[in-house]
Amino acid sequence: MTLHNTSHVEAFAAWLPRCRWFSAKNLRDIKTQLRSIDCIDLPPRTEDGEKIQLACIRFETGRGETTVLAIVQFIPDQHAMPTCRDATTDAAVSEWLLELIQSGGTLQTTVGRFVGHSLQQQVGEAPLTNNLSTSPLGEDTTNTSTLISTQDANGTTINYASKFLHTYHMGIAPEVEVGLHLTHCGWSGAPALVGWLEYIPTKKEQGGAVATVHQAITPSIDAWEYFRQALLQGVNANDALLDIARRIGILTAGMHEALASTKDSAFSPQIPSEKERWETACSMTEHARSVWDLLSTAYVPSLFQQRLNDILANQQRVLDALEVVARIQQTAAYIRVHGDYHLGQLLIDQSDQTLHVIDFEGEPRRTLAERRKKTSIFKDLAGMSRSFDYLCHRPENSETQVKATDLTRAFLTAYTESAYGQCFYPDTKGEAESLLTTFMLDKAIYELAYEAQHRPDWLDAPLTAVETFLRAGCLFVL
Repeated sequence: MTLHNTSHVEAFAAWLPRCRWFSAKNLRDIKTQLRSIDCIDLPPRTEDGEKIQLACIRFETGRGETTVLAIVQFIPDQHAMPTCRDATTDAAVSEWLLELIQSGGTLQTTVGRFVGHSLQQQVGEAPLTNNLSTSPLGEDTTNTSTLISTQDANGTTINYASKFLHTYHMGIAPEVEVGLHLTHCGWSGAPALVGWLEYIPTKKEQGGAVATVHQAITPSIDAWEYFRQALLQGVNANDALLDIARRIGILTAGMHEALASTKDSAFSPQIPSEKERWETACSMTEHARSVWDLLSTAYVPSLFQQRLNDILANQQRVLDALEVVARIQQTAAYIRVHGDYHLGQLLIDQSDQTLHVIDFEGEPRRTLAERRKKTSIFKDLAGMSRSFDYLCHRPENSETQVKATDLTRAFLTAYTESAYGQCFYPDTKGEAESLLTTFMLDKAIYELAYEAQHRPDWLDAPLTAVETFLRAGCLFVL
């Protein structure tokens, strides 16, 4: 049904900005820019009898239409007025999601249809028959993830991780596309894709992913939290963390080799043409200019204001440096990469200490075309290198023996030893250093904008990185 009830619209407008995953917080007036809310009744019912609904919320902004998805319940308050509750992690929703995916079934509604896709069904594995329990795995700025404990037909307990994608895009989701590719390649460095749920709006031939389900790694801890705890304990952290940094380098090289190992045009490596190199450079410089505009008016703590002013005064030097990616003759092929690579995207299996890469959707606020575009492997290497810098830049970690440069060197050395000679790695050290500096600088500029908008107290890390470049002309020497 399309929602016209004024009280329900008011409830949505009051609830959405409080959701951490809501990516349209910059809307000036939610109710003014809201175009429609289609609420689809989901089959399960909760114990209190209240219906669970999937709400498709469409906004019109200056950049076009944005569709946000939310699984909600309308609960009356003490005055009998509706209030919204996020029901994404409810057991009833997980049961519905798994059943539809496992069966490969279709659910028709008045505004579209849901289609389940299962890899397990294709390989003849036993279906999931009993949903035992659910618990939130965490809520990031775009998705909500849930740990689901299930039983198969043989009575074996299996854990799965579902991810509900709150921002809806038509077309194949990178998470799905890469998951299928890695399954085909037989690469074991990422949790296996179990299946996904597609939503196809009425009168549309193409749909988009609403949710994905992967095998869960349990018990596990993400690498950021593992490193953070080890640094705080300070017991033999140096050797242990350097060893894990080296293992991350080897894992990353294996990931890139798997992503490049195909004749499929969507994944096949290609040496960037001059036009493609300039497209990469222009994307970086246009992004930098938008960040300069944002920073010129953003709130910045007085502690950082003069440092920021100095960087803005040297913005042309930064723009010139970003164009280096177009000016050098590159020998390394562009491939599909992770796209949003950092310590938080790695899980450490606490039972055997193995590493697993998660979340292949790329930067969610970019278009599907941008996220599926091939680029340099230094986008991922820069992301992980900057993550090490962030880790050691935190005040609580500043006095530890292991330094960001130590971790970064261990990571990049292991990566180079594993990847050298592959089509996606440069033939010369000079090319590798130039690309690493350019992509690390681009990442630091992204971080400036993010921190200014969300965590102004964290600005010191990206400010220091850009200052280092302006002073030394590079961010790391291989």
